[in-house]
Amino acid sequence: MVIADFKAFLADHTADQVYDRCILTGSCSAISDDAAHTVRDNIAQRFGVEFANVVIVGSANLGFSIKPKKRYVSFGEESDIDVALVCDKLFERVWKEVFLFEKSGAFWTSRNDFQRYLSKGWIRPDKLPSSPVFRFSNEWWDFFRTIRISGVPFKISGGIYHSHFFLREYQKICIEQCKVEA
Repeated sequence: MVIADFKAFLADHTADQVYDRCILTGSCSAISDDAAHTVRDNIAQRFGVEFANVVIVGSANLGFSIKPKKRYVSFGEESDIDVALVCDKLFERVWKEVFLFEKSGAFWTSRNDFQRYLSKGWIRPDKLPSSPVFRFSNEWWDFFRTIRISGVPFKISGGIYHSHFFLREYQKICIEQCKVEA
């Protein structure tokens, strides 16, 4: 999508409509439809998530970022492909592992950041404990470090959302900020 087209669509539609049209549907701007399908399929298979619940978001999807600090910066060579995994079972598995890790008396430096995102219905893996005994972090980073998709020369990153409600609401924050700035 071209930024001018996005801004025009933004002006005439609600944040929910923009989310549905620009984030959930249409082709990915950064990679081919076949490559996007392969990325989503590999992630879905690895983490036991329904294919429809693996959503490419961010600048790889739109062709530019809508995040405040990078607003309208185009997808480029240094960009990564951001993927949202929407799965309450995976979310709750990781949440339980974090609970048990913390209950054991362990501490990690990004604990407060982790809790801030958790309260918004998503888990940022870069805020998880990086301890060798925290199994999920190791599984996650091993997979994302080694995933290679033909035709996709970019790093692939992901976050875990409890439900589509939280993914939608998180994305709408940026969409609504774009609307205010327009």
